[in-house]
Amino acid sequence: MSDNEVEKFEVTDFDLENEFNTQRPGRKQTKEQQIYGIWAQDSGGEEEGEPEPLNVPLPRARVLRGGLNFVPGGVQQAGKNDDKDKKQGSDEESESELAPRPMFGADANSSDEETTTKMQLPSSFGNKKPSSYSSLAPSSSKRNDIAGMRRGGAAGAGKPGLLGSGLGDWEKYTSGIGSKLLKKMGFEEGKGLGKNLQGISTPVEASKRKGKGAIGFYGSERTERSLKDFPVHDSDEEEKEKFKELLQQWKKTGSKKKIKYVYKSAEEVIQEGKTKKLKPTDDSHITKTKVIDMTGPETRVLSSYHAIAGQKTFVDEYEEDKKKKYEYFDLPELLHNLQILLEKCEDDIVRNARTMERDSDRIVHLNHEREKYEALLEREKKELDSLDQALSLVEGLETRHKEQTLSLSEATAIFTELKSDYPKIYNTFEIPYLAPTYVTPLLKELLRTWNPLAQPTAHKEVFATWQQLVEVGGNQHQQPDTSVPLDPYHHLVWETWTAAVRSTVMGPWEPRDCSPLLAVLEAWNYPLVPVWIQGHLLQHVILPRITRAVHNWNPLQDTVPIHTWLHPWLPLLVDHLQCVYPVIRQKLSAALVHWHPNDRSAKMVLQPWKRVFSEISMTTLIQSNIQPKLESALIEMAITPHNQNLDPWHWFLDWDDMLPPQISLDIMERCFFPRWYQALGTWLSANPLHADVIAWYKGWRDLIPKSVAHHLQIRQKFQQALEVCSRALSHQPGASEQFNLLLAGLDKLNEPPPPPPPGSPPRQRPKDWADIISSARRETLSMREVVERRCLERGIVFVPSPDRKHEGRPVYKCGKLNISFNKNIIYVQTERGWMPKSLTTLLDDA
Repeated sequence: MSDNEVEKFEVTDFDLENEFNTQRPGRKQTKEQQIYGIWAQDSGGEEEGEPEPLNVPLPRARVLRGGLNFVPGGVQQAGKNDDKDKKQGSDEESESELAPRPMFGADANSSDEETTTKMQLPSSFGNKKPSSYSSLAPSSSKRNDIAGMRRGGAAGAGKPGLLGSGLGDWEKYTSGIGSKLLKKMGFEEGKGLGKNLQGISTPVEASKRKGKGAIGFYGSERTERSLKDFPVHDSDEEEKEKFKELLQQWKKTGSKKKIKYVYKSAEEVIQEGKTKKLKPTDDSHITKTKVIDMTGPETRVLSSYHAIAGQKTFVDEYEEDKKKKYEYFDLPELLHNLQILLEKCEDDIVRNARTMERDSDRIVHLNHEREKYEALLEREKKELDSLDQALSLVEGLETRHKEQTLSLSEATAIFTELKSDYPKIYNTFEIPYLAPTYVTPLLKELLRTWNPLAQPTAHKEVFATWQQLVEVGGNQHQQPDTSVPLDPYHHLVWETWTAAVRSTVMGPWEPRDCSPLLAVLEAWNYPLVPVWIQGHLLQHVILPRITRAVHNWNPLQDTVPIHTWLHPWLPLLVDHLQCVYPVIRQKLSAALVHWHPNDRSAKMVLQPWKRVFSEISMTTLIQSNIQPKLESALIEMAITPHNQNLDPWHWFLDWDDMLPPQISLDIMERCFFPRWYQALGTWLSANPLHADVIAWYKGWRDLIPKSVAHHLQIRQKFQQALEVCSRALSHQPGASEQFNLLLAGLDKLNEPPPPPPPGSPPRQRPKDWADIISSARRETLSMREVVERRCLERGIVFVPSPDRKHEGRPVYKCGKLNISFNKNIIYVQTERGWMPKSLTTLLDDA
């Protein structure tokens, strides 16, 4: 095989087709391959009967199919080799012992051509069992050597011509890559490897490492024999030291062989010691600490924590001491002590610098604190002076108050000065709460001669001034009996203004003359007078007077209607007047007992209450007192086609805006239409002219109340009358046509309204009065409302008792009985106490 021939290892189509084919052409299967197929093991040798691979050069395809086979060299036996081979083997063995073992990576300058020309094949090339292989086998005396260690150089490098002795003959089946790599690394035939071409003559010896440290932790591990065979030269030692220095460059402090003297100033030491951790000066508490070390095989007791870092085994200390080398006149103890003194000196410098820096910072801090406290002291001094001045003003106020020489103007001036000149003291020490003590007597004296009804706006400026001085923003709904302190201004108004208005209301004020008192309340409204004070006056002072006046009101004797002096209180009292409404309805019902419809004063009295009373209460009042009178008047009215008296009918029409539509329909259904039909029938029997009948019909149709004129029930009644007239007067010429026209007009009224155009909003259907009454009846009524309605139907007095309560619930006067309600249960006061009773029993007893 030439040097230029290269073996190709790419995968061909043939390899892919026969990837799993065990029966490739030109190859005979063994018995094991026939049994196991692709799982059979290759024997590594050729089949029986085939020649040895090294005897005759094989074809290239045969070599690729069978692979490379290495023929063992065998074991050398004494006496079987000729003398020449024996001599040659002994020379080779001696040369291999003396030649050093080659090392990869050695430097050489020989070329590939020189190495190729020096390679020679042995003379016995081609024999079945070359003798050169047996000569290369180790002798029996060397069997005790370590496995894998060879005396000669790699690939026959121990002497010239070793590459051709058969050891590297396998390269002829390849491109000779092994020899080429050796040549490129500087290998020369006949020489060893390494920098000095020394090779290696002794095998690598194993040495036991002391301790459990890593490689190189205990220094060099070379044996004495290796040091003897391969002494360390000075140049190698220098390179090793230089390599160690370069190797330890990543550390902060590497190994320093030469002593370098460094001179540092105190500023440099201080600058370097900014991040330095100093040792504690007083470590007595640490040195006295007893430490028990249980990390080793035996428990040891150490004197302090410092002994933990320096603890070593006896063997480690001995080995380290043995490796240390000292020059003459070296004093390691003295150097150690000097180093300790130097470090201590540096620590002292750094510590003193830190102490000085800390002290300077503390001085700056103390100066800042001093300035701050001086400013605080000055401010406190000013506050004390202000407090002394404010105290002198308050003491003067107290002195004049005790001497009773204090006037309202002086008190106003003192409080104004306190609020304007000393606002912080004024608010911090709650000086406004002193005002009720000193100002209340003065304001009472001012309001002693005040008549609120005659002068409603008098003294408003005084109270407005004191509101600005002493009001602290209290709750406008706060009550005087709460645990929270009352606002000073509220206290002043409650003690002075409220008392003056209360005495006026309870004294000369007449409820029927409400205008002056309303003017007072309007002038002194919020925010001048708090909301809760106004509410107290209305509910507890004014409302009882109004209730008493309502009870004393007589609608038959009083010339002033009650609504003229009661309705102005509606915006202020709102729902609080509900307690007097039953009394008013009962008095009105009693006044209407002897009422006649021709008296129009009743409507003037009832009409203002239509929007005040509830719909049910108003409807009940009209049904009980007005409807019977109107029905009697219509029944007594004579209906005749001639000389008709319409006064009763006009009385009925006067109540059209007061009567609900359903009541008007009921009155006409029972009291008008039956008698009207009777009069019409009697007249038609006399065969009148149809023109007179139509005129009479139209006259009555125009007199129907407007609230029910277009009602379906009214239209049906008139339609029936027209049908009767049409049948009765059909013999008269033109009568039927005219009656038919009237009927057509009624039918047109009866037609439903046209549907709204598309897209327009739906038309709201007006509620009929019957629907309103039925919906009102469907409402859930309370027991009080039920009892009130039944009492109105029977004419029993049902009014609340304003000054009486039972278990926090109002008490009502029902006839002769006092009753109260708890949910839907009626309680009646008896001799045995409050007992529950049914509605029927209550009405019978009342």
